[in-house]
Amino acid sequence: MHLWRGRFPQISNPAHHTSTGYPIEQLAETGDLADTVYLLLAGELPTQEQRREFLSLARSSRMVNESLIRFYSGFRSDAHPMAIMVGVVGALSSFYHGSFDINSQGSRMHCCVNIIAKMPTLAAMAYKTA
Repeated sequence: MHLWRGRFPQISNPAHHTSTGYPIEQLAETGDLADTVYLLLAGELPTQEQRREFLSLARSSRMVNESLIRFYSGFRSDAHPMAIMVGVVGALSSFYHGSFDINSQGSRMHCCVNIIAKMPTLAAMAYKTA
């Protein structure tokens, strides 16, 4: 898996994602969120084995630290959910900074999946807080 090739997606034709080379219709018809996330991170669609490993890592990364949950109580009740998300996602770096090795491809992938896996829970909590 090749992460961070230095390319950014450019969508000049909405029907074709030029960074990955896959037509959006193909992704919409045959893929799902896991395939799309893997594609964006790795630049290619996963094999069945890569998909199993990716989903296993995502499932094991869903839990949110109890201290982070208490972080939500610091926001005003009328705060916008996106403002809350910005603060909470930024706070994630204080929980996992010691285990991240920028030079390790596996560590970068684990960090990305860790954040992505937590997003549904964090978003629901932000919405509930606002």
